[in-house]
Amino acid sequence: MKNKLLIYLLVTVAPLCVSAQNFNDYGIVTKEELNLTECPFDKDAPAVILIDEAIADHDQEYHLITHHHVRLKILKEKAFDEANITLRYYRKDDFEFLDMLEAMVINTGADGEPVVERLSKKSFYKQNVNERIGSITFTFPNIKVGSIIEYQYRSFMKSYNGLDDWDFQKELPVVKSKYTLTVLPTAEFTYRISKSQELPVKTSVDKQTGKVFFEMNNIPSLGDEPYMDAREDYLQKVIFQLSGYNNNGVGKKNYMTSWKEVIKELLDEKAFGNQLGKNVPGTNAFIEETKKLAKAEDKMKVVYNYVRSNMRWNNFYSKYAADGIKNPWEKKTGTSAEINLILINLLKDAGLDVYPTLVCQRFHGKVNVGYPFIDQFNSVFACVMIDDKKYYLDATDTYTPAHMIPATVLNTTALLVNKKLGGLVTITNDSLQYNDLISAISKVDNTGSFTGEVYIKNSGYSRIKKMSEFKDAGQEKFIERNYKKDGIGITDFEFLNQTNDSLPVEQKFKFNTNLSISGNYIYLPLNLFFGFEKNPFISDNRFSNINFGYKRSINTYANIALPPGFEPDALPKPTKIRTPDNDISFTANTNYDEATHTVTCIFSIEFKKSLYSAQEYRLLQQVYKKMFEVLKEPLVLKKK
Repeated sequence: MKNKLLIYLLVTVAPLCVSAQNFNDYGIVTKEELNLTECPFDKDAPAVILIDEAIADHDQEYHLITHHHVRLKILKEKAFDEANITLRYYRKDDFEFLDMLEAMVINTGADGEPVVERLSKKSFYKQNVNERIGSITFTFPNIKVGSIIEYQYRSFMKSYNGLDDWDFQKELPVVKSKYTLTVLPTAEFTYRISKSQELPVKTSVDKQTGKVFFEMNNIPSLGDEPYMDAREDYLQKVIFQLSGYNNNGVGKKNYMTSWKEVIKELLDEKAFGNQLGKNVPGTNAFIEETKKLAKAEDKMKVVYNYVRSNMRWNNFYSKYAADGIKNPWEKKTGTSAEINLILINLLKDAGLDVYPTLVCQRFHGKVNVGYPFIDQFNSVFACVMIDDKKYYLDATDTYTPAHMIPATVLNTTALLVNKKLGGLVTITNDSLQYNDLISAISKVDNTGSFTGEVYIKNSGYSRIKKMSEFKDAGQEKFIERNYKKDGIGITDFEFLNQTNDSLPVEQKFKFNTNLSISGNYIYLPLNLFFGFEKNPFISDNRFSNINFGYKRSINTYANIALPPGFEPDALPKPTKIRTPDNDISFTANTNYDEATHTVTCIFSIEFKKSLYSAQEYRLLQQVYKKMFEVLKEPLVLKKK
């Protein structure tokens, strides 16, 4: 992946008046598009976006007005859902609305000519998703393989604060992607194009009109790959940020051209820096009690749990407390920024050394440290410093304890916001990891009935993962997703140590299932509860890094009593697989004790590294292939 930085200089033009934008080719399809049966550069794609374009301009009051046009062709039945469209907009304070919506579906008639069916106004449904987001949904009728769907609409925003990046690449392949932006005459925008070397992009700048144009063609799809650190990191796109503006005719004022400028701007921002140091209503008594605790770690934990138990996250990631902190505290609900700025203030009141920290969670994308773009971050955390150790706290996270770094920011870059100590920091973890210990005592009878008791201890990041799965899904669905497979029955299930986050979670249960029998042979799988059932690395190509997030250690022990009259036909050979750098190791040993007529099986896997580059994929793929070959091999019991 190669990034290219282009600087767009200050443009001085007369204000423009924007009229309705007409796309000349709207509703006009070519014979080639009608006859297209597969995407030539992405042949397995179920659908293809033929045109994705937008033109963004402003009126005399400098509203941001963007006209969008999309044309898509259905190539396979599994893409029929692409005919269900949802357009979202930011409705709070009437910041944005959508209008001028038109849509049509084009099918091929018996004579080979296009048959057009336009959607009526009654086809468009407007609704409020929540207090901030609204949506318009519609569905195209009479969809079949070969259908072309097409729509266009206008987005009207109050200001250029709503200017977003332009993504050339989608989850479907795109034949042509075009974007035109008219920059405000009083503003200067910096932009960079993030793209691969293999995909050229056309750009042009007209300083007279303030227009900048981008075009990219034949862009392959990019879906989610297993253990992908962030899909956003690999999208072909243009990223925008305001870098300067006309200072009321008195020269140009730079805007966040360095990380120090970013920090200064944040601290001067009403919805960020001005919220720091504010009193959180009704918390004085709680703070006074917390100050009596002797250890700083205990103060941190108490405040963290206090905010988590009193606030409900509304599922919005934000860098700013748009409603301040007092209003969300009174309502007991807020965005990630509002909740964590409350947390920061209370930690400060308790006497702790704490700093607001902008984070870029792994699903949001990787921070390019060379470019001070604030939109690279998506949320705010609290960074508490105790004895030169940094603790990163997110009070929207229900399950991660205070002493552990949230998994969403492991191996990421953050921005600590402080005039003296502020700057970029790398969030890593070398101590706590993901640990599973699995033990099973079981027996097989001569009818093939396999029963036993299982004990599982989940600690570190495994505890967090299992706790979140258990609480979110409920016990029944948790059991079904994790253990009820291939006819396995689960009884007497227990999930222990839920409240004490310093202890591992413990799972206990009994299981029963019937094994496969063929003649005088019983086939006994040894990988029932190891957790490695499906190899995630089977694709020939890999475009993204492999980010496990944390180191992992998984150990399993099974003791199996064999039925009278049966013995192992042949024990699986002892296996030891290691990478050249010993960062991954896998061992498997199966032994038979004639005296007790039992088989013991021990599997162990250890990951000493959490992040692998796309270039290391082949090595990782080979290790996984060998490991799953061993795990899939059953123990064969033969009747004497």
